[in-house]
Amino acid sequence: RRYMFDIYAAGVVSRDKVGRMCSSDGLAVAYGQRIVDELSRNDDYRDAIIDVSTSSGRLVARLISHEALLLDDPQQPAPQLPLH
Repeated sequence: RRYMFDIYAAGVVSRDKVGRMCSSDGLAVAYGQRIVDELSRNDDYRDAIIDVSTSSGRLVARLISHEALLLDDPQQPAPQLPLH
C-alpha cells in the first residue's frame, strides 16, 4: 500500500506527491516518525508535523518529534471543564 507523508514545518506545507510503499499502517507510522525526528533536529523545523495518510486520503497518524517541547507543564493537571 502507498502512503503519503505531508510535512508541516517553518510555516510551509509540503505535500507528498510520490509517497512510499509500506506493508502496514504501523510501518508507515514508524517511517513518518523517523522523518519528523530527523527534521526536528534542525532548529528551523523543531515544530515539524507529519501527516501520514493512505494514497486514498485516509489519515493514519499525525506525528510530532519525540524531541518536541511540551506546551503544558506535565506536572500540572489539565483543568476540568464541565460538559453541560
